[in-house]
Order: sequence, then C-alpha cells, then structure tokens
Amino acid sequence: MADYPVGRVIGVKVYQNDVVVVREEMGLPIGGARRAEVTEFSRASRRRLAFVASNSLVTFRTMLCLTYPRDFPSDGREVKRNLHAFLVWLQRDTGGCWYLWFLEFQKRGAPHVHILVDWPWPSSRTAQRDFRFRVAMQWYRVVGSGDSRHLAAGTSCERIRSKTGTARYAVKYASKMQQKWVPAGYRNVGRFWGCSRAVVPPVPETVQCTEDDIRGLLEGWEYAPDAKRLLYRVLYNQADRLRAWLNGTLDKSG
Repeated sequence: MADYPVGRVIGVKVYQNDVVVVREEMGLPIGGARRAEVTEFSRASRRRLAFVASNSLVTFRTMLCLTYPRDFPSDGREVKRNLHAFLVWLQRDTGGCWYLWFLEFQKRGAPHVHILVDWPWPSSRTAQRDFRFRVAMQWYRVVGSGDSRHLAAGTSCERIRSKTGTARYAVKYASKMQQKWVPAGYRNVGRFWGCSRAVVPPVPETVQCTEDDIRGLLEGWEYAPDAKRLLYRVLYNQADRLRAWLNGTLDKSG
C-alpha cells in the first residue's frame, strides 16, 4: 500500500492500448529534495517510455542506430548536440518526420542511440542503399569521425515490420538494464530518451466510473490486483477490455 493518502477513484482515461486510473486530488506537497545527477535509466522513466511507445498515435516504420568510433565523447551534452544535429538533418532529408529515440551504452562505455521514425522504409533496394549511405555519411560528419571503418559500420537502418513492433521493442529496450547504467567517467548524461511532440499520446477525456466498476471489469484478468491492494495507476493493454465494457460487449471468461 502507498505511504501517502490517495483520493477515491473518479474515472479512467482510455488511451490507444492502456488505461490510466484517475483519482481525486489530495493536495499532496509539490517539490521535494533537489534532483540528483542522473546515474541510471530510472524505473519511472522506463515506464513513461513504454507508455508513450504503446499509446502514441504515430506509426513508426523505420529504425536507425547510431554508434561512435573508437574515440567517443564522455560528456552527455556533446552527445545530445550530435544527436540534435543529426535529427535536424534527418527531418530535412525525409521532408519532415516524427521520431522517438533511446540512449544506451555499449560494453566499451560508448553511447549508442536508437531512433524510430514514421518515415516509410524505401521500397526499392537502390533507394534503401542510398538512404543508408546518406545516414552513414551524415553521422560520420556530425561526430567528426575521420575513421573509414566507422563510416562503413557506424550506423544501421531497417524497416519496422509490424505496427505493434514499436511498443514491444521499447519495452524490451527498457528492460535491458545492463546497458542503462552510466559508465564511470561519463558525465551530464541527461535524458535517456526523447521524442517529437506529436509522438506524445493525446490525453483523452475522463470516463467517469468508480473503483468497484473498474475492479468488476478486471474480473478474469490474470494480473488484476486483489482487494487488499490499490488499483494500479496504469492498466496496461486493457483499453480494448474497457471499451468493450463501455459498449456492453465485455466477455470476462477470457
């Protein structure tokens, strides 16, 4: 149970795939201790990433990966400047795209960035080859590599093969914690992920209901919390169940 007071349930917000339980405001204190320097990809941040990826209305179609050569920066501010410069170029090259990026670290301590974009993967092999070359050349220039081996192997591009693949990939990424610790000597890591404004799921209207209503509709769900536990704030992958309940077509047997 939580060690602070919680308000009664007044409704839910139904997103693309997940449901958020809404409670009355309880006037909890704002602020707190000064935020410490980031040293890991926190659990809360991982959850936000998974939620955004699962509920965004943007369909991602292409994934890019950016790595550094043998010599790589140990200051996150430089990495973010490199990433920003690349994303500005990417939007210009594609004629405008929306993106979601994640940061992780390789075993050697080098930062490594994955970028999901809504830009469609080219259909012809020639166009695919040309796009891969442009991406490689731009990243090579941005980081000032000067290493021909990095030009050849410092980036990768591929098609995202399913609409639900983005959410699965983001959740899998967030669970690989061995690549989320900040290496010794690396400073100013900053954010571990970010996205275009359009990628953030729009906030839906609150559907009014009670806690009993929600617990009733969760009957038959193997992960439903028992009566002694608070309702989860986010009910993952339960949007279809709640929409069926609202429509009067919910089958609790499965």
